[in-house]
Amino acid sequence: MPENPFNLIFYRPTSVKVITNEGANKVLKGMLSDLDIDSITAHGLRHTHASVLLYKGANIHSASKRLGHATIQTTLDHYSHVLKKMEERDELIAVNVYVQ
Repeated sequence: MPENPFNLIFYRPTSVKVITNEGANKVLKGMLSDLDIDSITAHGLRHTHASVLLYKGANIHSASKRLGHATIQTTLDHYSHVLKKMEERDELIAVNVYVQ
């Protein structure tokens, strides 16, 4: 295998420097199989990353920008399930704000 100068996971040492989604998923599937980890796609990792960011309290605007969404509405539409859970968590915080 050709040298990978930056030690990248998804590296394509050809004149075409962009790896396809199919290619990335193939590499990822092989790596996960070697590690005996359940398979997930690159898109699945992206969704998980965004969900964790939001669950941990990242600002919806910065998450939207990080995902490259054209509008924040796209982020709101795709991650409404996370936002609902956060709303439930925030309700508990509000109820307990004066309880010490």
